Amino acid sequence: MALAEETWQAGPWQLVPDGLSAIGNERTPGRMAEETFASFQTTCESEEDNVDLITRLSSSSSATRLITQHEVEQLLWLTDAGDEVWETIQSDDLTHVRRHRDRSLFGGSAFVKLTGRVANATAAQVAHCHMHFADRAGWDKQMDGFKILHHEKGNDLLYSVIHAPPLADRDFLMHHTVFRHESGRGLMFYSRSADDSLYPPTRAVRAKQYVAAHQIMQDADGRGVTFTTTTAMDPYIPFLPRWIMSLLVPSEFRRWVHAVDRRCKELNRDGIKVPCSPLFLAEPELRSAATVASGLLQEVEVRKDSLKSLATCDDSTDSDPVGYLDSDLASDTAVSLGVRPLSYLCRRVKSTTLTEMGCASFAWS
Repeated sequence: MALAEETWQAGPWQLVPDGLSAIGNERTPGRMAEETFASFQTTCESEEDNVDLITRLSSSSSATRLITQHEVEQLLWLTDAGDEVWETIQSDDLTHVRRHRDRSLFGGSAFVKLTGRVANATAAQVAHCHMHFADRAGWDKQMDGFKILHHEKGNDLLYSVIHAPPLADRDFLMHHTVFRHESGRGLMFYSRSADDSLYPPTRAVRAKQYVAAHQIMQDADGRGVTFTTTTAMDPYIPFLPRWIMSLLVPSEFRRWVHAVDRRCKELNRDGIKVPCSPLFLAEPELRSAATVASGLLQEVEVRKDSLKSLATCDDSTDSDPVGYLDSDLASDTAVSLGVRPLSYLCRRVKSTTLTEMGCASFAWS
């Protein structure tokens, strides 16, 4: 299929058509998946466009459908929501653990939003730790057996196994997608469970992944990485109350952040270049982007009186209160780095704070 047919964008996130192959993984097509996919209706029908994301993901019908642009747009609304949706459970300099305020969703499974930080690393290295299967098998002894069974319209059918002694192994079968941030500073992985008939359960207990979104972003100065995971799953452990599983989340996530940090240090020490690096801006370009951002924000600060009209700026007028920022430098920067001049945002945003405007103008998250 042609590249243009496979590529679409939701918010600032651009679909990577090659999926997990772009991270450096090989596909191992399965006959069952190939044959069964041919019999499935694998695109969301128009009548589902008005169905909210939680309802969609809670329905078994989503397991037979590929991930689409509309679904990811709904996902971003959820992941970007604030305290009105996500309640902070634990927070410190290393991790921030939040849980959805509606505890009844997904049958009471822990529905959490987890944020971690790794210093002195690149987003490419952190993405590599998450999703380069051969590398991960060398240091993460809990999860393995990764197989990419099928690829269609930017979606991978991904199988994996998690070891949880003394319990039996759990396995996952998921539709999986990869996205590149338009700024060149981040990747997002989004997945959810696929229909069991695509790859029937083995001796492992088939777990259900309602949703898993991993957003990995390089810091503005290029010297650290922040990654956020929004996830809800049911590992099918009947005798273990779900409130106990929820209590384990902060400590388990902290352990994962330490493991990623340790592996990134090893990658730096050994000078290993990760396969997904071409999906990101090179480090000098990241630092250049940060320098340009700092300069523009300083100019905004100097001329902040001119920005007061942003709160009432309207699409129907031709007014451009920050037109002075649409200089040749700003235009050239926009072309080379994907930066949006502030006057563009003035036509899109009704009211905002100066800080939020500065971040949004460079498509940072």
